[in-house]
Amino acid sequence: MANILRTPQVGDKVGIGDEPGTWVVSGVSHSEKKVNLGKIGSQQEATRRVSWDSLTYRDELDESQNALRVVREATEE
Repeated sequence: MANILRTPQVGDKVGIGDEPGTWVVSGVSHSEKKVNLGKIGSQQEATRRVSWDSLTYRDELDESQNALRVVREATEE
């Protein structure tokens, strides 16, 4: 899937490349073009700092892609 050129905002629900799981943007560094992410649905406090070029936005997936993501995440847990 091609990355959408968009500036992330705190609260955006995103994925990281082809990795399973959904993350939420908790901080944005405009100068470095990096974001801080918190893992959604994790009992542990998982956080990551990544380049925003690697993000896929969950709200921009079509319904078939979104359904596939949900099934994939459910079977991998």
